[in-house]
Amino acid sequence: MGRGSRFHAAINSRVWARVRRAVLQRDGYRCRRCRRPGRLEVHHVQPLHEGGAALVLANLLTLCRGCHIQEHNSEKQDPERLAWREYLREQGVLKSQ
Repeated sequence: MGRGSRFHAAINSRVWARVRRAVLQRDGYRCRRCRRPGRLEVHHVQPLHEGGAALVLANLLTLCRGCHIQEHNSEKQDPERLAWREYLREQGVLKSQ
């Protein structure tokens, strides 16, 4: 099962709905970065394709849409993350882009 299908299986489940609700509730229905309420999303701190747990509260946090986009953009610039992805590509775990 590829990472996309694993992710979609997780988010389309009743379990995900309960976990998502628990994360939003834990975080006070506010973005953990800017503290604003509004259009909120649940972010995987350690991405699933890097071995992150899909349904573990400790790996999830509430972000507004804007902060979620910024988080993913900053991950793309992180030297450690870039080096890790390169290593995974060399090992054949990730496909070259």
